[in-house]
Amino acid sequence: MLQRRQFLTAAALSPALGALPARAADDHARPFAAPYSPVLSQPSREIRTVVGLRPYRSNGFRLEHEQFGRRDVIHNYGHGGCGVTLSWGCAQLAVELAETIDDRRAAVIGAGVNGLTTALLLLRRGYQVSVYGAALPPYTTSNIAGAYWHPTTLFDSRDAISDHFTGQFVRAAQIAQRKFQHLANDPRYGVYYMRYLGLREEPPIRPYRPTLEGDELYAGHAIETDPERYFGYGYVERHHALMIDPDIYLRALMRDVENAGGRIVQKSFKTTDDVFDLKEKLIFNCTGLGARNLFGDETLGPARGQLTMLLPQPEVDYGYVHGTPEGVLYMFPRKGAILLGGTVEMGDWSLEPSETERIRMLGGHAMIAQRIAEAAATKKN
Repeated sequence: MLQRRQFLTAAALSPALGALPARAADDHARPFAAPYSPVLSQPSREIRTVVGLRPYRSNGFRLEHEQFGRRDVIHNYGHGGCGVTLSWGCAQLAVELAETIDDRRAAVIGAGVNGLTTALLLLRRGYQVSVYGAALPPYTTSNIAGAYWHPTTLFDSRDAISDHFTGQFVRAAQIAQRKFQHLANDPRYGVYYMRYLGLREEPPIRPYRPTLEGDELYAGHAIETDPERYFGYGYVERHHALMIDPDIYLRALMRDVENAGGRIVQKSFKTTDDVFDLKEKLIFNCTGLGARNLFGDETLGPARGQLTMLLPQPEVDYGYVHGTPEGVLYMFPRKGAILLGGTVEMGDWSLEPSETERIRMLGGHAMIAQRIAEAAATKKN
């Protein structure tokens, strides 16, 4: 963990950095050579710290049709850290699984991003749809997502997934990424591009391996190995990334569902019998971690994540991820907050924020801000 003196030094430096020129909040897809404004990572700028539980399966999400007597259940859950990222693609594949089923009245269980997206695609295909959720936005796990468009925390390793899953995943990623491209043109959805930097002190031991979904999905993807270019980091993987602001985006999805004729109902389900008491016989299971109890999937468990929100900085128009011996650090800008994160704790069901992690995040991001500020000062001189 960072020493208290290092943390206080970096935090004390941050307030002096506000004089850097501000950029418009929507002007995020700037050239990589453009200046970088440091994040003011200090306790006095904290808005809140929250915890969310990602629904994780070691062999990836579950996307399949299961029959229970006269009822047809389409499972669409277990997306780990990719719930928002893969939502349009997995919803598309889930709806396709129902194409041979005659019933045109559907229930969607779960009102997070995957439930709402699935419902919207069904409505656009002429289904009558009711969405049932124990929690509705802004109180869903999806609202706590980092929502940087990049599949992550989805499966243990490439060796752990089947060829069938790989095909589903690649297609879902390609569909979803294209859809979010189109939404970036519409300010109602809170989707935008930003500069993304994957920061490392040194090159990885293993040579770079292309992403499973395809590097072509990341505009401007390149690897930089000049420490003077990026704040002293010797290995930087960068691209222009799609970001989704869940608070804005989920409100827009709810409006779209309701405007298309969908019905959204707050309702809890404790057992499978509760689900099967619904009048609809075609059911889309988008319950995330809830599927463990409702449908007996014991391969499903939590991947706990903690986020600290800071007051917004319109001049911060980039995001980064940095691995340290103490753990991962990531920062993403939103209009309403600067998002600090980096925890993945498997099997931990606690929703109580960790003070240790909170201090690690504030201190770790303050040290990165210090390096950015020092690099900017060196260039001026």
